[in-house]
Amino acid sequence: IDFVAGVSRGGLIPAALVATRLDKPLVAIYIDRKDRVYLDRKKWLRGKRVLLVDDIVRTGATLGKMIALLKQSGVRAVQSFTLFCLQGARVRPTWTTEIHHDKKMPWDF
Repeated sequence: IDFVAGVSRGGLIPAALVATRLDKPLVAIYIDRKDRVYLDRKKWLRGKRVLLVDDIVRTGATLGKMIALLKQSGVRAVQSFTLFCLQGARVRPTWTTEIHHDKKMPWDF
């Protein structure tokens, strides 16, 4: 892993912890209310291996968009980590804890 990419808003907290533990730089990926995604520091990531971190995968739609954006930006390899993933999500992270019921995170309140 060369970089950790945290998904705003909920993924930034676990991403910061992971980046610190791995001693890797952290970049942010943003998603707006219209489901458009934006990548911070695209030029830094070209040709690099990225670990995408988010808090929870519910359907997999956001995770799929983020992975596609990273690949379109020239990232060499993408792996993903989420704290939780709902059973039945279309796109699944590389590492996660599968759950059967949705969870609300502290930052959701």
